[in-house]
Amino acid sequence: MDPNNDARFLGRSVTSLQTMLRVIATQDHSCPMVIPDGIYGEQTAKAVAFQQKRAGLPQTGITDYATWQAICAAYQAAVVEIEPAAPLDVVMNPNQVILEGSDNLHVLLIQAMLQTLHEVYINVDGCDLTGECDEKTVCAIRSLQHCCGMPESGILDKRLWQLLSGLYAQATGDGDRKTHCTDNP
Repeated sequence: MDPNNDARFLGRSVTSLQTMLRVIATQDHSCPMVIPDGIYGEQTAKAVAFQQKRAGLPQTGITDYATWQAICAAYQAAVVEIEPAAPLDVVMNPNQVILEGSDNLHVLLIQAMLQTLHEVYINVDGCDLTGECDEKTVCAIRSLQHCCGMPESGILDKRLWQLLSGLYAQATGDGDRKTHCTDNP
């Protein structure tokens, strides 16, 4: 996210500065916390001076161009750490399906999600991670379809992809095995 080009920051320089300082402080607790109130007061000046010191700039507490750029850079680094990971957008064309024997690069990802769901939900069959839409993969797709009350075609279409990816996200959360949900779908 580039604060120099983000519409949320344009025309609100003090609030934008304070918002960036707050994000930086949220990620790095040694930084002074600022409340984005739009007033360039003592707390803002202290937080700016702190960032100036970190960037090797004169500690004036005044935001000049070099200070703004240093704070923008620190903000961009901090926001990566505090925002959720970028989602994986898999492209499936209209009416596209993945069925047994399909040569599709998404199969390995599908197999990994099915295998993970198998570890979390006892009623979902697992499959080997081969990258090929083989008989075991089709059986795992059918078992997921069965558990979800869908026709057991063994074919993965966009509707099943939405269900599979949603269940995967719900079951795995942050990926920590200790916090997996173990309820059946």
